[in-house]
Amino acid sequence: MKIGSLFAGIGGFDLAGEWCGHRTIWTSEIDPYCVALLAERFPDAKQLGDISAIDWAGVERPDILTGGFPCQDISYAGKGAGLAGKRSGLWYEYARAIREVGPRYVVVENVRALFTRGFDAVLGTLADLGYDAEWSMYGAADVGEIGRAHV
Repeated sequence: MKIGSLFAGIGGFDLAGEWCGHRTIWTSEIDPYCVALLAERFPDAKQLGDISAIDWAGVERPDILTGGFPCQDISYAGKGAGLAGKRSGLWYEYARAIREVGPRYVVVENVRALFTRGFDAVLGTLADLGYDAEWSMYGAADVGEIGRAHV
């Protein structure tokens, strides 16, 4: 399956996908260090840059769209702006990407606080776009040694 990766960071979702036999076809990331690392890890993947500036019309449709949109406005450590915040509000750009490219599957990652600071809006948006949602919550301890062995 083909993966498109938003807010790609260091490519965690993408690495997991590749280890399962999938292929990352494009990433979207703005941090210069991460962009360089993604280019090294996924040399055949196209880098789309800033999610808010992407014209989705010419972007190849992935089977799986992944991304962990910014959590700063959602986190309990932040000021609590939720999805109305400038950074966490990028969820709506994620939703635009889903609407425009129409992936078969969508994987959304965020912090636990999303359950009280925007989860209803995320689920509602996914439903409006025709997606059924399932969710789980995992902490760092759930990953154990496997998560550290490949990084």
